[in-house]
Amino acid sequence: MALKTRRSDIIWNYVGTVVSMASGFILLPLLMRFLSGDELGLWYVYLAIANLAMLFEFGFTPTFARNIVYVLSGTRRLTATGRDASAVRKGIDWHLLNTVIRASKLIYAGIASITLLILVTGGTVYISHITYGMKDDGHWGAWILFCLSIFLNLYFLYSITILRGYGDVAGENQAKTIAKAMQLIVSGVLLIMGYGLLGASIGYLTNALLLRGFAIIRMRKHRDIEAGRKIDKQPITFKEIQSVLGTVSHLAWKDGIVSLATYASTQATSIFCSLFLTLEQTGTYSVLLQLATALYNFAAAYPRSFLPALQSAYAENNREQQKNIISASIVVYWILYIAGTIGVTAIILPLLPLFKPDVDVDYSLFIALCAYMALLQQHSIFCSFIISMNEIPYMNGFLIAAVAGCALVCLFCGPMRMGVWGLVLGQAFSQIMYNNWKWPLYLCQRIDTTYIGLWHNGINQWCKRLHH
Repeated sequence: MALKTRRSDIIWNYVGTVVSMASGFILLPLLMRFLSGDELGLWYVYLAIANLAMLFEFGFTPTFARNIVYVLSGTRRLTATGRDASAVRKGIDWHLLNTVIRASKLIYAGIASITLLILVTGGTVYISHITYGMKDDGHWGAWILFCLSIFLNLYFLYSITILRGYGDVAGENQAKTIAKAMQLIVSGVLLIMGYGLLGASIGYLTNALLLRGFAIIRMRKHRDIEAGRKIDKQPITFKEIQSVLGTVSHLAWKDGIVSLATYASTQATSIFCSLFLTLEQTGTYSVLLQLATALYNFAAAYPRSFLPALQSAYAENNREQQKNIISASIVVYWILYIAGTIGVTAIILPLLPLFKPDVDVDYSLFIALCAYMALLQQHSIFCSFIISMNEIPYMNGFLIAAVAGCALVCLFCGPMRMGVWGLVLGQAFSQIMYNNWKWPLYLCQRIDTTYIGLWHNGINQWCKRLHH
């Protein structure tokens, strides 16, 4: 069962990305208008903690999804490298598929419970520290809702994992679109009504509930696969689950470390801000970071649409198809990123002072931040392609860069007093020394081409598509 990327997958991937970006852009002026400077900074700290907590799934989501793709593509035996050529045949091993899905449900239940315990203990101590002296205690209600949202997101993460494994990019993004739209409506109404930080948090909880609920509904609409799963009446033993977890965890823990390192190089800067700068300065920087993050999510939506197809091509050992997917994706990524950066700089940034007159918009800082994020996201896309081939050689590079970046940020923002510029330059230096160029080069060698060759092939593909 070869998985193909359908036009609807690409369309819905962009619809989901655009809606996510639009909801952030629409919600941003409301947050700036109805939250104080300290509350705005605290909101972005909450989001940074929520994003960090979601990393506690520790690489199991892409790894489980990848192995589901392999099983649906005919793999009869999972290995540490994901594909045993001698064990690939026509048809699907429904019992193996059920075992992988059951293992994913069990692991997410455990992760969600442990994460909630950490949040209500260590997380609460941290929030108490940075909010010391705030007169309004309303932020505690918001914090409780964030903890609940994170628990639900992790507990039901298996639904998104299964959708990705089924190759249903459209379904996943339909769920994201509905959830984001409702978050915008609920948060916007409550902010206008004066509920402040609590209202924004209720909207965030609404997103968590709807995203997972719709994903479960969408998962059950794959009637052909679900019917096949029901054919299997053989009980799943603990030994089988243990075997799957042992195989999956071989790469999952490495992928988890990479995710933590990526987080340290991006979203963790909001937490660094709250340690070195005021909450109000944290809010201003986080707004620019949110815009830059939206840009790279928008530009990376096209490559991400093709991950299931690339994984399936790898399982079938179709080298030419892998090369075509990668080259076309990189060309689109850079065109969209550059166009998006120009658009945000020319249109969005000049509007920010209208919603919060005292906000200090540093255009040069934003351009530097976008350049850093563009290169970071490019090598992250290449690494996503590499791990689709079930190898992860870049873990040490990501980890060292994250540690070096954090150290440089502490140096630049602390003794050298570079402020927010220290956040960007510290992380940028740590990445450009190795990761920015190493992993594009590695993948090009892996598929017998060069970076320039990728661009040549990608441009030729798009020229042919446009002529047809």
